[in-house]
Amino acid sequence: MTEPNPTGALLAPSPTAVYREASSPKLAVCSVDSSRALNLRRRKIEIEVVDNGPRGPAWQFPGFGTSEHVQAPQNELADIQVELNQPRKLLGELPATAICGNDILSSVLYSASSVAAKSGKLMPIPLLMVSAVLFSFRFIYEEVVTAIPLNGGTYNALLNTTSKRTAAVAACLSILSYVATGVVSATSGVHYLNNQVEIPIVSCTIVLLGAFALLSAMGTAESSRVAVVIFLHHILVLSILFVSCIVYGVQHTYVFKDNMKTELPEVDFAGSMLDGNVFTSIFFGFGASMLGITGFESSSNYVEEQQPGVFRKTLRNMWALVTFFNIGLAVGILAVLPLEGDDGIYAHGEALLARVGHVAVGSWFETWVCVDAFVVLCGAVLTSYVGICGLVERLSNDRVLPAFLAKKNKLRGTSHYIIGIYFFLSSSLVLILNADATTVNGVYTYAFLGLMAMFSCACMLLKGKRSEIPRDIQASWAVVSLGFLLVVVGIFANLLGDPSVLMYFAIYFIAVMLVMFVMFERVTILRVVLAVLKSVAPSRFGKEAFIGMADDGTPEVEHTGARGGRTIARTIVSIRETPIVFFCKVPDLTIINKAIIYVRRNEQTHTLRIVHVFSDEEAVAPVLTSFREMAALFDSMYPKIRVDFVSVRGEFGPAMIEWLSRSMKVPRNMMFITQPDILSAERVSAAGQFRHRRRYELTSCLAGLLGIALMLVECEIVERGQDLSAPSETWVQVLKSCVLGSTVLLDVLLVLRYRCDGQVNQLQSSIPSRRHKFSLWRPVLLALELVVCSFHVPPGVSGEFEIVQLHGAASAEDDSVCESLQQGIDTVRRGDGCYLVYRYPVEALGVFMAARLYLLARFVRSSSALHSPWISLVGSLNGVDAMKPFFHFKSIFKLHPLNVLLPLTVLNTLLTAAIVRVLERPVQAAFDNYWIVTLVNVYLIV
Repeated sequence: MTEPNPTGALLAPSPTAVYREASSPKLAVCSVDSSRALNLRRRKIEIEVVDNGPRGPAWQFPGFGTSEHVQAPQNELADIQVELNQPRKLLGELPATAICGNDILSSVLYSASSVAAKSGKLMPIPLLMVSAVLFSFRFIYEEVVTAIPLNGGTYNALLNTTSKRTAAVAACLSILSYVATGVVSATSGVHYLNNQVEIPIVSCTIVLLGAFALLSAMGTAESSRVAVVIFLHHILVLSILFVSCIVYGVQHTYVFKDNMKTELPEVDFAGSMLDGNVFTSIFFGFGASMLGITGFESSSNYVEEQQPGVFRKTLRNMWALVTFFNIGLAVGILAVLPLEGDDGIYAHGEALLARVGHVAVGSWFETWVCVDAFVVLCGAVLTSYVGICGLVERLSNDRVLPAFLAKKNKLRGTSHYIIGIYFFLSSSLVLILNADATTVNGVYTYAFLGLMAMFSCACMLLKGKRSEIPRDIQASWAVVSLGFLLVVVGIFANLLGDPSVLMYFAIYFIAVMLVMFVMFERVTILRVVLAVLKSVAPSRFGKEAFIGMADDGTPEVEHTGARGGRTIARTIVSIRETPIVFFCKVPDLTIINKAIIYVRRNEQTHTLRIVHVFSDEEAVAPVLTSFREMAALFDSMYPKIRVDFVSVRGEFGPAMIEWLSRSMKVPRNMMFITQPDILSAERVSAAGQFRHRRRYELTSCLAGLLGIALMLVECEIVERGQDLSAPSETWVQVLKSCVLGSTVLLDVLLVLRYRCDGQVNQLQSSIPSRRHKFSLWRPVLLALELVVCSFHVPPGVSGEFEIVQLHGAASAEDDSVCESLQQGIDTVRRGDGCYLVYRYPVEALGVFMAARLYLLARFVRSSSALHSPWISLVGSLNGVDAMKPFFHFKSIFKLHPLNVLLPLTVLNTLLTAAIVRVLERPVQAAFDNYWIVTLVNVYLIV
């Protein structure tokens, strides 16, 4: 081991060839006697290994592993920590929603015509189905991104669940999605502009793409404030358009009725036209409708720039907005324009919403819609440039794409190579397709649906391979499977509808994948080239080089046997020398072996550095020894990879990682670590949220009981109003107003408690239980709670209602059954039957407010010591859902029966007596029913 370098440089001593001892401290040492077998999980092995050097060309040998020890300078760590502590401006809910909302809401401008062409009068139905797909993918994206909250979307999800080559396929689809986004947005924007001023479509589309390429190269990135302004303006325009369509449809109902009488459109089925029917309209319309939700995946590409908890809100907001405007505008379009004819929907597919605005409102609103569409779609083009730059830079740093793409120009600090190549690809797509909106939409749909399908597969793999990773929510297997199957249906619907689009998609997909394939297999390709050069253009010093390698130890890189071979060999060596860093906490043979296998399968490098950070050198001396020996052991076991060990003294944290990244010149995304402990303090510190929830439950319980008490007083005043000297009507209205106020307060507290309960569930998911999955029950139960707790008799409502009960059948001889039995109860004869008529004041309906008493049971449960984050933690560790109400009440009754039964008995007596008094006819002058009910309860108990 070398001495620490005061400058922090990494010192590399000469490797050793003898491995003395290797131990794997996984289990504690057990004392054993001679009659018992030894514990094979912990043992010491002495192996003598002699390395004879490389058996092939020296330039193909990665070299012997080294063991290094460094100490991070405290002043450098302090400076880095100051840099990291600089406040980052993270996006809130509105700007984060605006950035992705501009993408997904701009798709409404060009998807409506495509759906109408396939579905005709049934276009709202496939749009409703797409909304259901988006609803399921909300929770798929939430589970994956909250488990792995890193930028990259589908690429990042697959990178953490599969191999880098599989993730590269998703990256290729993401690139095509960005290219198609820019082309579709630019083409649609030009079409809307052409609706006002006649311009050449193809050339203007290329000019628009070029203008935004120059804008991006100058360094003008998308501003969140500008995105918010565009987003809110677009929502305003769409809202006015929706309301105008509804008003126009109500005034001209014949348009919608005539559309409902039209025949369903013919559909293109693999090149042949088929007569339309319900199935073809819904099936192919569903495929076209998937274009209306493109952009939904964009929020996952910048999740690191969002504030905590904002990502899930952006998905919710996008789903709600798309559902409302897609379905609402679909119905509105059918209510304004006829499907057929020169002024119909089919004839105005390129700028459909502008035509709808012209008919529903006027020419001025048509101009407004066109300007709004052009601005929003231009914003989507700029977003595409910004997104493709970030994605390609990430792929370049991950060595999936060439490194030169990530270079930035010194003048503006922008990625000019990426911007130029993106402009070339998008412009070529416009020229090849002649700016045909339908074909471009098809290419975009293939890329988008491919990303969605791969993301759902990543969610499945995350459940199976990384189920222990903490996450805020767990989507059920049914939700994930349903989402995947519906996306596959959408792919087949587009494929069968127009197979020719697949050819254009395949051309660009193969072109991008070819670049990635070359990056992954560049070493193999270079070796093939070198072998061909040895045969075609051999070096005249080849034979002497072989003799020199055997005799005088001349490096083989100097004698490859081919002309130009040394350049190829140096290139291969430079590719393989780029290191990968793996942070390892314990010297575990299995973990280190898995890390080596991962690098061998996924990376081009032949250098792996195992880094162990420690704070107390004396305490971890045996651990460091084990690390060194294990690194030497694996370095001998895997001759095609160099395994180095670096021990670093210091505190493991973001500053240390950044310092190592700078000193080793290794980017942070080339540093790996095993899964962190799931019992981290940030994840299990749910005690504060438990207290907040308990406070909301106590306040809501008091508000509910107050409303019930005020209701009972109100009923008593109404029943005895005639006996009071002062007017009772004023008091009744005052009490009703108080009940209304307590009800509003109660509803607000329930919503706050619901939000806090969601945060508690997120914190509790640090140890995910298999039973803790997403369910529709939480929002449904909230809606049910609000309905139950909102019931009351509002101010201004008065009067009586009757309840009629059959009393008996009257005969001609005896009519006594129809006589009134007691005061306050009338009898009515209807036919041969006599009925008792009970008249109640409308205030008596307030007895149904007694359903709010479930809030008391909830508070009793939450105030119990069993309802705490620590009990939840213990239950999760033992595979028990300790947060179930049945578990709590069973335990409470067992531990403290008297504390529960006594209050329940008193409450049951008072409540039963109060309800009997309100509903009893005739009303007792005194509170006799309270005594009667009390005596009955005491008798039953005894």
